[in-house]
Amino acid sequence: MTTLFKFANYTFDAHAGLVYDGQPVHLPPKEKGLLQALLAARGQIVRKEDLMVKVWGTAETSDESISRTVYRLRVAMQSSGGPEVVETVYNSGFRVIVPVREVTMKESSSLNSLTHSMRPNAIAALISAREFLARQSVADIEAAASAVRLAISLDPSFAAAWSTLAEIRMFQAIRSLRPPREAGWLAKEAAQTALNIDPQSASALSILGWVRALIDQDGERGMDDLDRAVSIDPDYWVANMLRGWAMQAAGRHADAVHMMRRALELNSVSQAVNSMLALYLMLAGKKAEGLEVSVLLANRFITVDNSQAIASVLASVNGLHEDAVTYGRKTVTLAPHTPIMHTPLAYALANSGQHDEARSVLAFIEESSLPQPTAALAPVYLALGERARAIALLHDAYERGVPQFASTRDDPRLASLHGEPSVERIWSQIWSRQLAAA
Repeated sequence: MTTLFKFANYTFDAHAGLVYDGQPVHLPPKEKGLLQALLAARGQIVRKEDLMVKVWGTAETSDESISRTVYRLRVAMQSSGGPEVVETVYNSGFRVIVPVREVTMKESSSLNSLTHSMRPNAIAALISAREFLARQSVADIEAAASAVRLAISLDPSFAAAWSTLAEIRMFQAIRSLRPPREAGWLAKEAAQTALNIDPQSASALSILGWVRALIDQDGERGMDDLDRAVSIDPDYWVANMLRGWAMQAAGRHADAVHMMRRALELNSVSQAVNSMLALYLMLAGKKAEGLEVSVLLANRFITVDNSQAIASVLASVNGLHEDAVTYGRKTVTLAPHTPIMHTPLAYALANSGQHDEARSVLAFIEESSLPQPTAALAPVYLALGERARAIALLHDAYERGVPQFASTRDDPRLASLHGEPSVERIWSQIWSRQLAAA
């Protein structure tokens, strides 16, 4: 556990240091230790003798050294634009003269860990990386990777930056921007580095578990990691969401839906969790309920490609062909350079009998230099009547560790492949491993 102090529009903790009005305030180690000692006293006078021991670790420090440190602390705080908060009490010591509130936070808290760096510029670079990542385009994801690498170069011990790099690699696998096993290996490498720095990093551990379950197809180890991540930080919504994904892979439909609802309690504005809830309801056989969630999602997040894509898929499986095509076209407009995001439109067109246009969309996808989203393409070819092609794509998705392969067995768009020996064989191979973890 760590303690966050809040006072006069400042926040301070031992790892992140001092922040005023959202901007980091650089403090050298002695000034940082001095401020921590004063804040912990909550307005009580701290004698010079006590500061010597707590900050300098010796009783031999001179009064002049303490006074210089107090002066530098005041200058640093005033330069941030903040008010004077440290008072000198003549012949007694020093104290903080503003109200101080303490908030106890988990060390693994995703919010807390994002500022666990002594380098303000590393924190700023990480924040920029997360801003780029939220935009989701191919260019923005590359920009996010560059920004997080900058954060790491500035502070190689910044665990949250390594975890964010792992998250970027995971995202590249999900959106078929890198070969899945390559992206998975890079994600695991970054996540393990984060865990070497902070063994209690719920973020790194949840990504490590997700890769093991969805790309490596090692459900047992993956679920162990995800269980541990949630136990470390039960309120970390991403860990709950990724654990739900692994549960879906294991065929635990009710548990997966429950985990998405739990993640929404923790972050109700996440379009990713809302999308997963709609999708998992469909995979659990509740396609009408999934459609309701997806339509609300599409209306709420009108500029997010994934929200429109999920609405297209749910409209298709509910027989709303015109709506499915409309949502699919919106998705393509929002993500013109991300081939996997074009597959809902291709399916909607094929499913509604507009085969020529569906093949035109497929041509764009397959001409891309990016890895083919074969699990997402299989329903399209099946809707076009190319059963053998759809089966071949599923085999490819399985062999390459495409993370979406785990949901294909319960995808109603592929229901006609049940009973197909070669498909049942690969489904049973991954499912037997995942179910063993359940």
